[in-house]
Amino acid sequence: MSRYSLSHLPDPVLLRELATLVARERATTAALLAHLAEVDARRLYAPAGHPSMFSYCVHELRLSEEAAFKRIHAARTARRFPALFAALADGRLHLSAVVMLAPHLTPENADELLAAAAHRSKAELEELLAQRFPRPELPEQVQAIPAPPASPAPPLEQLSP
Repeated sequence: MSRYSLSHLPDPVLLRELATLVARERATTAALLAHLAEVDARRLYAPAGHPSMFSYCVHELRLSEEAAFKRIHAARTARRFPALFAALADGRLHLSAVVMLAPHLTPENADELLAAAAHRSKAELEELLAQRFPRPELPEQVQAIPAPPASPAPPLEQLSP
């Protein structure tokens, strides 16, 4: 029987194992980010022949470009704000939340912002961040920029071979 065929499992067992796997994945993600952050800080990608952490993640670890970018960004942020590792490991934050919070975290607001972001979906977090960090208003009026004057067409004799 294939290890990925689960049709034989009773519902309670399947649900319990799923919850266990999600918890394990969260802990693994936090540990993975801690390792990425340390490899990045030590620049261990360079002796491995890679010009950047991104290159190392994509070519050595075989992560997709998107997965590499997101994890490197989250790892660097969590290195600056170590409480993120625990929040990821215990499920208070998801990886996307860490990436979304990164540009807004400061030593002064980190604890409060992490508490406010806990257990929020991506959409809920977008709303929270929009409320706390509103973007500047767009101008009410847009003016057209005049087009540069057209250069005169070359004489026909210059167009012929």
